[in-house]
Amino acid sequence: MYTNYGEIGDMKSQPQAAVTLLTLADGGRTRELATQSPAFGAVAIIALCGLTMLFHHAQAAEFQVTALVPPLVHPAAIHGVALSPDGKWAATGCSDHFLRIWEVSTGRLHGEPLPHDGEVYPVAFSPDSRSVVGGSANGAKLWEVGTGKVIATLPHPGFVYALAFRPDGKAILTSSHDGPQDGTARFWAASNGQPIGDFIGNRQRFYAVAFSPDSKLAAVSGNGNVAHLLDGLTGKPKGIELQHDGSIRALSFSPDSSKLLTGSLDGSARVWDVTTGQPVTPPFRHDDQIRAVAFSPTGKSVVTAGRDKTARLWDATTGTPLCPPLAHPTEVRCVAFSPDGRFVATGCYGDTAHVWDAARGRPIGSTLQHRALVRVIAFGPNSRVLLTGSFDKTARLWKITEVEAE
Repeated sequence: MYTNYGEIGDMKSQPQAAVTLLTLADGGRTRELATQSPAFGAVAIIALCGLTMLFHHAQAAEFQVTALVPPLVHPAAIHGVALSPDGKWAATGCSDHFLRIWEVSTGRLHGEPLPHDGEVYPVAFSPDSRSVVGGSANGAKLWEVGTGKVIATLPHPGFVYALAFRPDGKAILTSSHDGPQDGTARFWAASNGQPIGDFIGNRQRFYAVAFSPDSKLAAVSGNGNVAHLLDGLTGKPKGIELQHDGSIRALSFSPDSSKLLTGSLDGSARVWDVTTGQPVTPPFRHDDQIRAVAFSPTGKSVVTAGRDKTARLWDATTGTPLCPPLAHPTEVRCVAFSPDGRFVATGCYGDTAHVWDAARGRPIGSTLQHRALVRVIAFGPNSRVLLTGSFDKTARLWKITEVEAE
């Protein structure tokens, strides 16, 4: 049973209810009983000198989630989605061997589908939104968004399962599955696709990659139960290994680049100091495999999600749960924080996605319905557009809007 969850997130960044000031004259003195309301509305009863008083805090803003445009229909299952940093474009990776670019405002296909050598899994936009990369069999391909022309092919010995642009826009990190127990990772110049350094391999299939926000570090992890820290500029190993008791499937750096969050199939997640390689919190425990993790934009909280049908919000410093588990109808496959930190979005192995108030741990609006597993999820830069990708052969764009008080 949860009895005390503390504060959730950074209260200064959360929407605040109207300030309530209540005073009571007591023998010629005025006593202040309440000076501000919490981030969420509440009815409070205060008893003083035998007098009971009732007051109500103003409610925090309420939101709803609705379809932005009709579904983005594909001929096969969706494995990857991304929204461009300028908010104009959505990218989808499909099992039909094509990457597609869509106009966010209209839902229209932009140009022709972009061909790959196999099913397209991860997709990512460059920080300037001018290029997009997709991972597939035998490597990845880098494309111009405006023209649809291929910039470079990034060859791998196997299937590229994860990739990321470096935040400074100058490099791409890709990782692949080369065999049952083997994989490789490599850095590439984002301008022309030339390799940076050598292939990185240590006899594990890599499932996750990440760059630190300051571009100075990178991390890769997989079924070897270890996450490896790399120099973000050269790709050379830093000699720091972060150990779990199961495959590490999810990585997320803190906003200040000083910590790394790992999520494992052993049912735990941890926050690590990237300088020492030591854990800074107790393990965040689930009752089953953890498949997705994310740091909040403030760095003060993290979210973890897994096959125990929950997502969970934790204090990133103490490891304390910030609210009861966010219950889902089926196992949770993917998770994301909105850039402004106000929302958490989750996608399920069933056929639903969900949006949650990150400050209160409460659902926002109604369930977002697909017809099969929701594999991937991403927020747009304004935190009010959400993209979901599903095995039901659709990606869907959603808008989050504030509900006007009656």
